[in-house]
Amino acid sequence: MAKKIDGKDKPFGGVQPNKVPERSVEGKPTIYTYATCPFSLKVKSLLKSRDIEFSNVEVDPMKKTELKWSDWKKVPVFVDSDGTHVNDSNDILHYIDESHGNKFPREGEDAEQDKWMKFSNDILGKSIVAVIYKNYRTSLHALDYVTKVDKFSLKDRIVSKWLGAIVMRMIGRSRAKMFNEPPRTNLQTQLDSMSSGIEGEFFGGKRPNGADFANYGILRSMQGLNGFDIVEKHNVIWPWYNRMQVLSNI
Repeated sequence: MAKKIDGKDKPFGGVQPNKVPERSVEGKPTIYTYATCPFSLKVKSLLKSRDIEFSNVEVDPMKKTELKWSDWKKVPVFVDSDGTHVNDSNDILHYIDESHGNKFPREGEDAEQDKWMKFSNDILGKSIVAVIYKNYRTSLHALDYVTKVDKFSLKDRIVSKWLGAIVMRMIGRSRAKMFNEPPRTNLQTQLDSMSSGIEGEFFGGKRPNGADFANYGILRSMQGLNGFDIVEKHNVIWPWYNRMQVLSNI
């Protein structure tokens, strides 16, 4: 759905006004996603940690045919079993938790949780892009992996791998300019900053809250790609990452 912003209809995050039960696959909570999308991995990690059975719809990254019904063209898009339609990863995390356990605060109720959930999108997500796509070689490696895992046709896979590496290298360069340090140094700095928010075992203390799932999903998408060694060597983030991986089983 869309709402008026500056006099124009624009899609927006959060719970949408109209339900779309026909977009729920097999009557289950359904996530429209790319397999390697960090924002989708946030949502999958929460669903799996709660043992919520869900349907997964892989979206064609080029044509996005599976999302033609939605004004929101970014993944993830979530449709609950009753047809409730939710856009934007952090909003989806809040919706799922409120509907299935209510184990962490809603937005606006916990300033620290809000801070680190926002950090996942505004800082951490951009920092990993700058590292993964640091040069053409690392970009090609990442696109080779992405096009093998995500739902690309053979033709689109070839085009996306070689041309996509050029495009993503440019995006990586633009993300790097957002920070004062070189990409690898900056990621180390951001992980150090992030570690200050982990109280005990998780951001949420003894159990994870929205900030844990939000930041874990971002870093999980980096596993196996350039720069993940920085995560593996961090004496706070790596143990936390392993706890989250065991919890979410992804």
